[in-house]
Amino acid sequence: MPFDSRTMPLCLLVSSFLICGCVLHSSAQDERTTQVHVDPSRELGRFDGMGCGAIFYEAHITSLSKRGHHAAQKALYDDMFTKVNTQFLQLMIRHDHEPKNDNADPWKPEFKDEWFAYALETLAICRAALERQPAMEFHATLYTPPVWMKTNNDITAGGESRATLKEGMNLELAEFCWAFVDFMRRNGVRVHHLSIANEPDWPHTQPGYCLNPEQNAILTATVGDYLEEMQRRHPETSAPKIVGPNTLSAVGAANDYLPPLISKAGRHLHVIGSHDYDRRGERWKNLVAEAAGRPVWCSEWCVNGHDDSTGLIRSMSEYWLAMSEAFNQGVNAWMAYDWVYPPRPGGEALIHVDWGSSYEPTKIYHGFRQWCEPLSPGMKTVATRLEGSAATGTGQPGVKACAFVSEDGRRLVLHLANVQDIPASLSIHVPEPWSKFPARRFITSSEHNMKKSERGAALASREEMPNRSVLSLIWDLPAK
Repeated sequence: MPFDSRTMPLCLLVSSFLICGCVLHSSAQDERTTQVHVDPSRELGRFDGMGCGAIFYEAHITSLSKRGHHAAQKALYDDMFTKVNTQFLQLMIRHDHEPKNDNADPWKPEFKDEWFAYALETLAICRAALERQPAMEFHATLYTPPVWMKTNNDITAGGESRATLKEGMNLELAEFCWAFVDFMRRNGVRVHHLSIANEPDWPHTQPGYCLNPEQNAILTATVGDYLEEMQRRHPETSAPKIVGPNTLSAVGAANDYLPPLISKAGRHLHVIGSHDYDRRGERWKNLVAEAAGRPVWCSEWCVNGHDDSTGLIRSMSEYWLAMSEAFNQGVNAWMAYDWVYPPRPGGEALIHVDWGSSYEPTKIYHGFRQWCEPLSPGMKTVATRLEGSAATGTGQPGVKACAFVSEDGRRLVLHLANVQDIPASLSIHVPEPWSKFPARRFITSSEHNMKKSERGAALASREEMPNRSVLSLIWDLPAK
């Protein structure tokens, strides 16, 4: 979940990662032009997909149908799952579905269906997603176990007191997670991925619990062993792949959490996941290096500060900044925090839903849709480089870029974000054979939402980007 910006103000900074290229342009450029070079020969990582969450406000997502606005409900689901090219939907496991211990034996679950009443909203959302994208994968995250399992007997993480599991509760927590996975399966939804905690490194007061690196490693091993054994006993319920440590800090994940996690639970750890609210240096590159070949996901990010810009366009450009940094440092998949929030002046969500009445996509939504649209799993993130006045470092305003090439080498995608409050003039340099063909062009700005235009020539020497805008250039080579 997003954290308090006063605690970690780095998440609200406009930062950058600058990118590299290969084809020189002979015409002289004035000092106000920033040159963008793309080098498809340098691969930075594999692209596995994009995702977003249905967290905290599931009932807002389903509220339109509750008021009889069925056409609007369908339109909302279409905007979420038809129009946006995502591969993952993150779900929230709440504390509700075991208000008291089901029995004394964690190997014989006896959960009552009525305990899962909260998950009916989640099921409705998942079914709507599968109807529109049958290959959607679901990533369930446990925010807090039931209060009777916790040291503070409360749903909050306890702040600096760092509420955690009571002694002897590891198997009970494993059973609790399995029960959610089994309930979803019995209702037609497979949970593919599981995180056993949400930001266990952050002593916050939102629903959650804290785990130090050693506790996290031991608990992950216990849950992994339990899921493996329960799949043997109940083969109809597939064990989800574990995503961990799911910390607030990718820096802390690489330095503190990952070594004991791989040592004690390595065979159960399928994906290295972390949020991106501690945005120091080459955090993702370091995490990739420690991942021992496992995929690395940014499992959550958003802007958690006040934004008075039109349609949250300032936040939109910062999403692109965060995505560019992550993929340029080797991340394989990236997840926005939440699809839906009530209307508010913050960048936590892509869509604002006035409960049961109406909804409005923000500029964040339109920018996120534009980013996702031309990408497909299996593409390669490739190197880019910026030179000129807008070529700035991490934590500074400027122009950011990220490029991808398809598996068959025929599509080149260049994403550009002007993350500053002044326009930017760019000169684009891509190599042959792409430079010989026109690029499709999409832009989201204060004036446009994913506006499309087709280039009549191979490539214009200059691109003018309005302030706080995002631009996508897509080259598709003709069929042979």
